[in-house]
Amino acid sequence: MKKFLRGFMMILALVALCSTAFASAESPTDDEVIAAYTNANKVYNWFGINPLPTNGRQKKEIGFMIYYNVNFPNVRTMSDLRREMNAVFISDLTNKILAESRTYREFDGGLYVAPSGLRANVFAGQSSFTVNRLAADSINLQVTTEILENPLKNKMDVVRYETKDFSYVNTPIGWRFATFTRVR
Repeated sequence: MKKFLRGFMMILALVALCSTAFASAESPTDDEVIAAYTNANKVYNWFGINPLPTNGRQKKEIGFMIYYNVNFPNVRTMSDLRREMNAVFISDLTNKILAESRTYREFDGGLYVAPSGLRANVFAGQSSFTVNRLAADSINLQVTTEILENPLKNKMDVVRYETKDFSYVNTPIGWRFATFTRVR
């Protein structure tokens, strides 16, 4: 009887443990997916429109590129930058973004940035979101953005829409974007 009771208690403990593990892997709500997109977009824009800030105190020149020390909380090294990126993107996407960019370099253990001249797309208007659940561990976020006639001449009529799809997947360390691109 003791063995049966002990076995039964172990099974209950395993069921409780498994249900806790599955609860943490629950599919995010639509609002959580959109909030995750907003955060990922902020990080993605570090590679163009809004590079990490610098105080300009230290400068390194490589060819025609000039890099300045990054002055941003908790991001002091390339490893820190990678950690922040891996919090929103799968590691393969992080690696791809870093490999294709010359925006950041590490010198003497410190992170440096080459400030970018990219601007946000002034023709991009409001964006709307559609969350499509493909499977328990896969979501497609569709972002549809208005393209305005010519905001520079105060012509704000919508002339067309651009739609981009973003794959949001559940990984062993949580939900991350597997694809990402600039919308604005």
